[in-house]
Amino acid sequence: MELILNGFKIFMGQFELIMGLIVLVGLLIQKKGAGDVIKGVLKAIVGVMILKQGSTLLQAAYRPIMNILSSAFNITGVVTENYAGMAAISSSLVESVLSVIPIVMLLGFLMNLVFARFTPLKYVFLSGHTMLAFSTLVVWIFHWFFKVEDSILILSASLFCGIYWTVMPAWVHRYAKPFVGNDFTLGHISGTSAVFSTWIGKLLGRYNKTTNPKIHDEDGDTVKLKGFATIFNDSTVVTCLLMTIVLGGIALIAGKDYIIEQQELANITTNWVVYTLELGASFTVGIVVLLTGVRMMVAELVPAFKGISDKLIPNSVPALDMPVFFPLAPLSSILGFIGAFAGEFLGFVILLAVGSPILMIPGIIATFFDGGIAGVFGYKYGGKKAAFISGIVVGLIQILGGVFFTQLSGLAELGATYGNTDFGSIWIIISGVMSIVRNIWVFLLILIVAFAGAILALKPKKSEKNA
Repeated sequence: MELILNGFKIFMGQFELIMGLIVLVGLLIQKKGAGDVIKGVLKAIVGVMILKQGSTLLQAAYRPIMNILSSAFNITGVVTENYAGMAAISSSLVESVLSVIPIVMLLGFLMNLVFARFTPLKYVFLSGHTMLAFSTLVVWIFHWFFKVEDSILILSASLFCGIYWTVMPAWVHRYAKPFVGNDFTLGHISGTSAVFSTWIGKLLGRYNKTTNPKIHDEDGDTVKLKGFATIFNDSTVVTCLLMTIVLGGIALIAGKDYIIEQQELANITTNWVVYTLELGASFTVGIVVLLTGVRMMVAELVPAFKGISDKLIPNSVPALDMPVFFPLAPLSSILGFIGAFAGEFLGFVILLAVGSPILMIPGIIATFFDGGIAGVFGYKYGGKKAAFISGIVVGLIQILGGVFFTQLSGLAELGATYGNTDFGSIWIIISGVMSIVRNIWVFLLILIVAFAGAILALKPKKSEKNA
């Protein structure tokens, strides 16, 4: 049994294998030929691997800036990084509690499939690496607040995961459907970044479903420039110029000595001026690679998933990782990221000003990906100004809200936290309820009632089912 659970944990941690399996099952159900099946599976796997390489390149371009800032201004604190939080939890839990995490992830996923099959919320959560990080946190939280172990911990934590992985994609899909249809929704622990940004976009863009139902599109919104200015019609060029100014500017503010120090630590011998100027280009390379992988993966997954949606879980929608949304508004995702960085910096300054006992340091992954989601959803409903402002709000939530979550959840004792927008927002409420209730059975009753309310609130209307 342990071998099976460890195998499942390893498998679910490999996003490319999950996508390959989903495409394989979907194409087999549709009775596609062997050639089509092999091609679809391999292209889906390669697409995800390209995506992951793009993510690595992005982090490699952004991480030096954070290191330079930390060194130049002597910044220390808790980094808003999920995997750092997961590692801290794994090293602190006793083996008997730690060993239930793969079981919780497996049962939580099975419950998600059951809910998708038998409730109106037809969403299948497929971001395996996120499921592992989330299951680890849920086990910690339930053990921390309710002191439960063994079967009670397994069943209660699994139920919570299954419900969360069903409700959050449904909530995001309500706002994503006008521009993605039923192709996919968001399967991540950052759903609130999409929801809040939609609200901001609607407010700034004066969106109204009846009188002003405009969904922005970067191709349609772009003003076609002439002459030399035509270079700004290309999103890759704009991204490169913009990120060179932002990343290079931040490095220059810190100063030459700290740039050279970072180069020496990374064993980079390039001239420090050239290195600084190349940061924006390196970041852009990561974006281009990531978007290429996303497009390849989605091109295979969406038609293949139709087999699952038609036969196994009728009308189901796959809930996927954040990058699948970035090709829908590439430039706006960058604006959202820049806004998130600015919001996090502002949040850090506020924490310093009020003398907070916990200082939150922006993590690379949460800043970029949550900011990108904020940019896309804010832009779709309110234009580029909304994309940037949504990013700022998400950044503030991650830092200021993150302080409350870190303290309430007990993670402050570990010197770690989880960084996505959900944790700085709705998880404050969840943790607050847990801290008040302190009884697992009362909390589960509240959870089930909340799930029933979510089904009623989020189930598709009759007019939407065939839309």
